[in-house]
Amino acid sequence: MTFASLGSFQLGTTSVMTGPTAADETLANDFHEHKVVRGKPVPQRGGEALDRRSFSFFFDESFCSPEGEYARLVAAKISGAVMPFIPGGGGFFGKHYLIKQLKGTTHKTTEGGRIVRISVSIELVEVPGSALSVGGLGIAGAAVALLNPLLKRLK
Repeated sequence: MTFASLGSFQLGTTSVMTGPTAADETLANDFHEHKVVRGKPVPQRGGEALDRRSFSFFFDESFCSPEGEYARLVAAKISGAVMPFIPGGGGFFGKHYLIKQLKGTTHKTTEGGRIVRISVSIELVEVPGSALSVGGLGIAGAAVALLNPLLKRLK
């Protein structure tokens, strides 16, 4: 059974990579603190923070080309590819992620230096739906960015 899909990457299939040896999900809210003259700061809810997911898994030559699969992940990180995350149990929740951080550790090589096993830790950051269009800005964000300077000049 597949643990999850991240774009074209399948986590937990026996033909490409193992299921995670560790998996974390962080859901948070943002709060802003307003300083007061006396007493403690007053918190104000600022909305939801971006969701974050992290996984640890490994590539082994017994089921894939470790160097090739790791190179694919590096290419996705460098390009800033925004990919849908789909849990293996089914159901797409509409969330897309990009690779914020990627760490590879070589555990085993042949005498000639060919990599046999690589463990990988990956950190994903949610890209909200509003940021998926108009070059990283939602349509409303693009309109505000264009109109604000013009409106300020009219005042």
